[in-house]
Amino acid sequence: MRLPLLEMPAPARRAVESHFDTGPRSISAVRVLRISITDRCNFRCVYCMPEEGVQWLPKEGILTFEEISEVVKAAIVIHGIRRFKLTGGEPTVRHGLVDLVKLLRNIDGIEDLSLTTNGMLMNEMARPLKDAGLDRVTISLDSLRPDRFRRITRTGELATVLRGLDRCESVGLDSLKVNCVTMRGTNEDEFADFARLTLDRNLTVRFIEYMPLGDAALMHTIGSSKKVAEEEIGPAGGCGAQDRGEDAFIPEAEVRDRIEADLGPLVSVDRESESGVGPAIPYRLALGNPVGRIGFISAMSAPFCATCNRLRLTANGVLRSCLFEGGEVEIRDLLRRTSEPQKRREALAHAMAECVRLKPDVHSMRGNQQMSRIGG
Repeated sequence: MRLPLLEMPAPARRAVESHFDTGPRSISAVRVLRISITDRCNFRCVYCMPEEGVQWLPKEGILTFEEISEVVKAAIVIHGIRRFKLTGGEPTVRHGLVDLVKLLRNIDGIEDLSLTTNGMLMNEMARPLKDAGLDRVTISLDSLRPDRFRRITRTGELATVLRGLDRCESVGLDSLKVNCVTMRGTNEDEFADFARLTLDRNLTVRFIEYMPLGDAALMHTIGSSKKVAEEEIGPAGGCGAQDRGEDAFIPEAEVRDRIEADLGPLVSVDRESESGVGPAIPYRLALGNPVGRIGFISAMSAPFCATCNRLRLTANGVLRSCLFEGGEVEIRDLLRRTSEPQKRREALAHAMAECVRLKPDVHSMRGNQQMSRIGG
């Protein structure tokens, strides 16, 4: 559900907020704001959308860069949030991304500004983004085999993405991360290959359990006899398309077993030494003197809701307290109708606190929005 903003005098609001100021439902627990700047993408990954794509949000409904900066300023000044991640869709396809990074970098108080991308355009954009003030990059990469990568993404070229990864490294975008979604019947024979990347590269490979979101849901075909077309690779054919079903899910324990069977034991790493404040639990290979690290994000087998520290802003101006579900608070109209800067900033800050308070105790088994709409 989407809830309207609650209007109340500042003293009363602070009293209410302090009464509920506990755990992950407190705005004080939020350490990072994830900002989706577009729902558009240059890939058509089979577990996200159909080959022809989905209906994009109208351009006039997308937040402007100036509106995004207003949200960031409110997050910093009033709530002390100092870490921000730009996401999509695919953020590099939005015209003017470098200008947005410059705009945000000039705001006092930002400690970490990062980007999650599919990497297809990073060979050209890594240097301009670095020069504009971007700190870190995470590249989504679900296969290291060219033919398979093409089948998963439908439009992507693995060699181009790998060049983009190399370019990020060469221009000094430190603390690189690679996100691999684990999917049975798709890439379970590549986990050790991904882990080997950490032997001689200073990056963190993160294995992410497949999360059923929107129509590309993992669980909603349980018990169904619906057959998946052989040409489909991955747990779902996209929005409203065919689903592979529950057998696509691979729990963290199995991923770890597969890696250790080939490469030896994993040993834990101090979480505080890992860049960013995400939910991944970091490890390294015990053998081979690895340069990089391995992380696991296991939202399905081991939900981390009790320690959630993030808030999300969709491209069309909706705050979300949870990737899967929970109350949503619209702020686009607030941004466009409130002309007085201080009132606008206070209203935005209140919307953030209100949204966080709507977080569920534990997320459900299926999310209510497409990943491309909410930025992961």
